[in-house]
Amino acid sequence: MSEDDAPAPRAVVEPDPAGPCAFCGGTEDVGVQERLGVRVRVCARCTARFSAVPEPEPEPDPEPAGGAGLPPTLGQHSPEVLRHLARVARIAAARPFTEEDCPRCPGVVHVYRRADGEVVRLAKEAVLATAVPVQDRWRVRDGRAEPAGDDPGQVGARLLHEVVCGDSPEPGNPRLRQVWRTHRDTAPADDGLG
Repeated sequence: MSEDDAPAPRAVVEPDPAGPCAFCGGTEDVGVQERLGVRVRVCARCTARFSAVPEPEPEPDPEPAGGAGLPPTLGQHSPEVLRHLARVARIAAARPFTEEDCPRCPGVVHVYRRADGEVVRLAKEAVLATAVPVQDRWRVRDGRAEPAGDDPGQVGARLLHEVVCGDSPEPGNPRLRQVWRTHRDTAPADDGLG
């Protein structure tokens, strides 16, 4: 047996009944091990656990012929992926609004209903209520859009999309103008469909 094949020297374990294992807190078969000048109480179970050689990882299954690099079909997804997709669909269905792209600008519009059933198109962004005029403040309460008015407790506000649409005239209010610019300057995402 050569020096390369020789097992590594084991740490010296001295019996020490006065104290629990430093790793698991157990009190059975506790001894003291010294490594690199540090003495630690370790039980026989933790000694075996930490000195075990890890098993080699299994070889990956070969890819089936003809489908290399293709994404799996829906039937081939794992149950976890299918549960995640179902959860995302439930969350989207439970939202009180629908999301759509503005046909005139690259902005995203959240479409809500008012209490009277009328459709209201709000910009996706929320702003600090005190930064915009009272007549432009909207809020969503119980899944319905409503004008926020001059509510002193209102911190955030939503905006009608038509006020900040990138295709509309530039607003005079600085905060409205800032949102308007993001709708005007944002390029639509390239979905690769040409």
